[in-house]
Amino acid sequence: MNATAHGAAEQVPEQMLPLDLQTMRETALRALGKGSENLSQEELDSLTRALRGMLALAIPEVTAAADKHPQGDVPRICALVGVEEASRHLRARPVPAASPWAPRQAQRLARSVMALTDHYVNLGGRA
Repeated sequence: MNATAHGAAEQVPEQMLPLDLQTMRETALRALGKGSENLSQEELDSLTRALRGMLALAIPEVTAAADKHPQGDVPRICALVGVEEASRHLRARPVPAASPWAPRQAQRLARSVMALTDHYVNLGGRA
């Protein structure tokens, strides 16, 4: 790595971009909507990877937003429960796209993406 590239890497902020809630929701709806059972194995694999990546980005953001609220705050509690469920889905071993269980796994991930986007907004995140 040359000095210019190294210097640029040091200037990248920790939080690069806000969550793109619209894209996250649209992607999740692809897994939850009609026609999702007709996705090719490649499309299903790509969709599942995208959903997993979205959860990996959303979990720390929702957690940080929840941490700004008081301990007994109901939206905070609900968001942290959603974070825990999303974390469990993320820790689950990925199912091969050829498996009959792959669409169900994608749907579980998609429901968690939808839930985390809602929690993020409820906690004061930008929609």
